[in-house]
Amino acid sequence: MSGTVSAATRPDAVAREVPAGRRPGWWGMVLTLATDVAAFAALLAAYFYIRFVTAGDNWPPGEIPEPKLLKAWIMTGLLLTSSLPLVVADLGIKKGRRGRLLAGVGLTFLLGAAFLAVQGLEYHEKLTKEFTPQTNAYGSLFFAITGFHGLHVILGLLALLLILVAGLSGRITRHHHAVVRITGLYWHTVGAVWIVIFASLYLAAQL
Repeated sequence: MSGTVSAATRPDAVAREVPAGRRPGWWGMVLTLATDVAAFAALLAAYFYIRFVTAGDNWPPGEIPEPKLLKAWIMTGLLLTSSLPLVVADLGIKKGRRGRLLAGVGLTFLLGAAFLAVQGLEYHEKLTKEFTPQTNAYGSLFFAITGFHGLHVILGLLALLLILVAGLSGRITRHHHAVVRITGLYWHTVGAVWIVIFASLYLAAQL
């Protein structure tokens, strides 16, 4: 996915337009996201297999406490909220309003960075007080799933940063803004995947 994001945000890609129809970068992103969603589905399938087939009623296994929900709710709120200013940015640049583009993308970047900061705090708490990836299969899958998702957030932040640079330099205009929508597709998908992760790893663990 990193190749698709970086390719879509290179200066030459920002300035290039295809006359009609969906741009190649859009379809490239769709295919990449489909592959990534399949990877997340495989990880979650392994998680649920271990929980319902091998672990029985003892979940989380061993002495691991149930996931705390406060930080998870905060992360969910931050990531879901971050999609809205990116939509505003896309709609704004369509009308040639560069200020809305920069404000929207900048706010999305800050909210995404805040998500990672809270996740970092959660990781520190779990690694020092609760469990590590080496503790058992639950620990391995928890960090694999949330870490894989966190990597996608980092890639999205890099793409947003490149859009900010391109927007400030005037390379994104009302006629050349496909990269904003392509990055938006990526970011909204990352947010949707997080909802599934939140429901599976945090909420369902309370049942």
